Amino acid sequence: MLTGWYPAFKYHRALSPDELARELPQNDTRNLSPDDALGLVRFNSTFMEFVDRTFKIKGMAATLCAMVVSSINIFGLSALVVKAHGMSGGLMQEAIPVGIVALAVFGAQALIWTVHLRCDVFQYTHYPVRFNRVTRKIYFFRHNGPGGVVVVPWGSPNAFFHIGRGGQDPSLRDLRCHLLDRHRQVQQTFTIGHFWNHDDDIREHWALICRYMKDGPEQCFDDPLDRVITLSPKGTLRNCWMLVCLMMGTTLFPLRYTLMLPIYGALTLSRWLTFKTCRAPVFPPELEAECAIASGDPYALPEPRFMAEFASDPAIYARALQRHRERMLWR
Repeated sequence: MLTGWYPAFKYHRALSPDELARELPQNDTRNLSPDDALGLVRFNSTFMEFVDRTFKIKGMAATLCAMVVSSINIFGLSALVVKAHGMSGGLMQEAIPVGIVALAVFGAQALIWTVHLRCDVFQYTHYPVRFNRVTRKIYFFRHNGPGGVVVVPWGSPNAFFHIGRGGQDPSLRDLRCHLLDRHRQVQQTFTIGHFWNHDDDIREHWALICRYMKDGPEQCFDDPLDRVITLSPKGTLRNCWMLVCLMMGTTLFPLRYTLMLPIYGALTLSRWLTFKTCRAPVFPPELEAECAIASGDPYALPEPRFMAEFASDPAIYARALQRHRERMLWR
């Protein structure tokens, strides 16, 4: 689930046999019905844009645990300092034991920051990936500064798309792109959309991208009711709550307002606070000019104010349930 943060992606290496076996060719959609896998945030005649896999885990369980442990460490050290100051010998007499504890606390905090928090807080709300069918380019966002967007031609032999596996949990899958040098060595790695637990979730996502780039926005979806953006990348409390509900799964969903409310609430607060520390991604003006949307674009999809805003439409909701049942029966 935390793949890319830890374990970090490995570079300056050859493609592994597993990666080669899971390559996603641009002409191989295996007759799957295209689906955005809840990762789509913008769609129009010029480009489609997705979040990366870290969006789904931002501020979630690992960050909540890190924040709780950090709070306990800081509170414990503060209490020890106050207690030592109130003793007969004063703080100076207890300087050595207090200093040892302080070093241990600061060391633990440095480890927590280095391993996890520095990847999550004070970063970007998400790292978008754009597929521009007009310029035939892919834009991988890294940061807001100069050189912060990696641009690769669609169809480049140096862009190797495949189904990636989770580092902690190999059953998890994601859509991954390795950028290769002329010796076919991995130089950079990017993810597109969320991680899921079945190959077909990724293949359906890939089918949508390939159909968009090959046939255009009018041919992307099998049913007009599928033409909906579900995900909102805004870090509002409502969006954070709804993403937590998604991550916790359907089994616990009925208990979200009762037995599981403390956990749901803590995760929502952790995610919301994490988003408050992060910046929004901004593409450079020259790239935004390349991605300009025509006025009155008939294929531009409305972007939801909050997650699943358009699911309130009975027809759209019914279609989503139908697709879910079909997937479960087929698998």
